[in-house]
Amino acid sequence: MIQRWYRLLSFAVGLLVALGLTLAATPVSGQTKTLVNADANGVGLHGYDPVAYFTDKKAVKGDPQYYSNYDGAAYYFQSADDKAVFDKEPERYAPQYGGYCAMAMAMGKLEDADPNYFLVYEGKLFLQRNEKAHMMFSKDPEGNRKKADENWSKLHSQQGN
Repeated sequence: MIQRWYRLLSFAVGLLVALGLTLAATPVSGQTKTLVNADANGVGLHGYDPVAYFTDKKAVKGDPQYYSNYDGAAYYFQSADDKAVFDKEPERYAPQYGGYCAMAMAMGKLEDADPNYFLVYEGKLFLQRNEKAHMMFSKDPEGNRKKADENWSKLHSQQGN
C-alpha cells in the first residue's frame, strides 16, 4: 500500500516538474506557443550545430555569427554552409522533442539534454540527458521513439498546440 502511494506521489511530482519546465520553456511569439528547449537567450541545442550531427557525425559547437531561428529557438552553426543547409530543410535537422531528452520523453518526462549524447536514427536527431539515457534509448530506438512520439503529442495537446 505504501509503495502504491509512493509511486503515485512520485508520478504527481514528476508531472508537476515537467509542467513547470514546459511552461518555463514555452516562449510565446504572437499567437503561437512552442515547446522548445532553449536557454535564457533563446538558443537551442546549447549552441551546438544541428547539421553537424548529420554531416560530421559528432556534436560541434556553433558560432553565433551563423544562426537561424526555427520553431521558437535560435540555432548556431559552425559555418555559413551548415546554416544554408539548415535553412533549406529546418525540420529535417532540428532535434526531436524540441531538443529535450528523447529517453525522458519516452518515459513521459520533460528533461534537458546534453548535446554530446545523441543518436541520428531514421534521419532524425534524438538527444539524451546523459550516458545512461543514451544507452537505454539506443537499445530500442524504434520502441522508445514511438513512446516518446506519443508522449510528445500528448504534451502538445495539453499545451493547446
